[in-house]
Amino acid sequence: MVDMKKIVVKFGGSNLKKKEDLSKILSVIKMYKQPLVVVVSAVNGVTDRLIDALANVNHLDVDRLLIELSSIYQSFLDVKNAELETRIYEIKDLLLGTKLIGQVPDFIYDQVLSHGEKCSSLLLKHYFNQRGLDFEEALPEEFGLITDGRFKNATVELEAAEEKLKTFFQEDKNYVVPGFYGIAGGQVTLLGRGGSDYSATSIGYCLEAERVDLYKDVSGFMTCDPKCVISVKPVKKLNYDEAAELSYFGARILHQTAVEPVRQKNIPLYIYNLNSFTSIGNPDTIISFNGSVTRTIIKSLSFTDDLAVIRFKGSNVGRVPGLLGQIASTFGDHRINIKSVVTSQTSINVLISSQDVEKCKKLTSKMRIAEVEDVFYRTDISLIAAVGDGILKKPGVAARIFSAVSRHSINVEMISAGASHVTIYFLVNLKDRNRALQAIHKEFFGGKEHEDS
Repeated sequence: MVDMKKIVVKFGGSNLKKKEDLSKILSVIKMYKQPLVVVVSAVNGVTDRLIDALANVNHLDVDRLLIELSSIYQSFLDVKNAELETRIYEIKDLLLGTKLIGQVPDFIYDQVLSHGEKCSSLLLKHYFNQRGLDFEEALPEEFGLITDGRFKNATVELEAAEEKLKTFFQEDKNYVVPGFYGIAGGQVTLLGRGGSDYSATSIGYCLEAERVDLYKDVSGFMTCDPKCVISVKPVKKLNYDEAAELSYFGARILHQTAVEPVRQKNIPLYIYNLNSFTSIGNPDTIISFNGSVTRTIIKSLSFTDDLAVIRFKGSNVGRVPGLLGQIASTFGDHRINIKSVVTSQTSINVLISSQDVEKCKKLTSKMRIAEVEDVFYRTDISLIAAVGDGILKKPGVAARIFSAVSRHSINVEMISAGASHVTIYFLVNLKDRNRALQAIHKEFFGGKEHEDS
C-alpha cells in the first residue's frame, strides 16, 4: 500500500464559535501544501444543547430544538444550504421516538450526540468548496472507523480500522471528517467527551500520517493551569508519556486517549492556538518520541477534582489474598474505572471518578467481605500530578515538591510514585489545591524562563 503522507488537521468546537472563525480556519488550511484530512468537532455549544435535550426528553420541543440548530449552522454560511438543512433534520424521528418511550437507549444517545459533528463536517465542506478548495466529506460509517462497540466511551480498533481507511482514502484528495465517534456493527459509538482529538490521532495512525495537528483556543500545554497559577510558562516539547500522563490527570488540552495511536507509529503531534496562530511551522507544543529534558525535570503540573477515595478498612486487609482482585472485579463488571490503588496493612484505598460514587456505594453495601470492617468515602479531595521525564531518577525532586507544600501547612493525604516513570501524584484537600499548585510551581519555575537544556 502506498504511503499517503497526509497530514491530519483537527479543529475543535472552540474554533467554531462564530462565522468569522471559518475565515481563520480557511487561512490555516491554505498554508498546507499537501493532501489533508480535516477532522472537525461540533459547533461550540451544540453538543451541550443535545445533552440537555436528551436529559429532558419528556419535555422536549423537538421542532423548536431543530429550528434552533438550523439557525446556528446556517448562520455560518452566506446562503441557506439545502443539504445541510436535510442533515440537521435527520435526528427528528430519533428524538420523537425517544420522547414517546420516555427514555434514551444508549444507541440513540450516541447517535444523537454525534449529530453535531456530522453537521459541522458538511458545513465545513461547503464552506471550503465555495471558496475554491476541493474537499470531500467522509463519514466514519463510510470509511470504517471501527470501535469496540462500547457506547459513550468507545475505543478505536486500530488494526481493523487501518485496513479499511487505507482502502477508502485516496492519496491525492482532501477530506473533511466528523470527529467524536466511530462505528461498531453498524451503530454509532462515541469516543468520550472531547473525543475528536482521539478521532484525529486514530485516523493519523491508520493513514500513517506525516503528523497530526490539533487546533485549540489555548496555547498548548503550560507549566500549570493558568486559572490556578498566574505565572505559567509554555511547555514547548513533551514526549508521549508526559503528554499522556498530563491528560490522564486532568489537563484539558488533550483527550486522555489521544496520545496512544500516534505513539504506536511515532507520529508527531502538534498543538496550535488558532487565535494566536502565526504559521504551521510554529506550533505551541510538539509531542513526539524524544520530547526534551528541562533543568527543572518537572515539565508541568496537572490536577483533577473528579476524584473520590473509597477506603476499605480492616486490621488485616492488606494481607488477604484476592481481596483487591474481588473489589476490582466487582467494579469492572459494572464498568467503573479504577484510577489508582494504594494499599497498606490496614486499608485498601481505591481511587475512582466522583461521578461513580453513588454506583459504588450501592455495590460496596452488598459486598460481604469478612476482613473489611468499614468502608469510608472521601470526595473533598484533589489529585495533583507532577510530570516530567526523569522525575523518579533525579535525586531531591520529590523532596522539593513536598517541602514546598509543607511550608504552606498543606497536608498531603496520599502519595504515589512508580506507577509511571514520569509522574509523582498525591492527594490534598480540595480547599488546599490551588495553594499547593502555586507553592510547587514557584519552587520549580519561579520567575525564570522554562528553557530546554
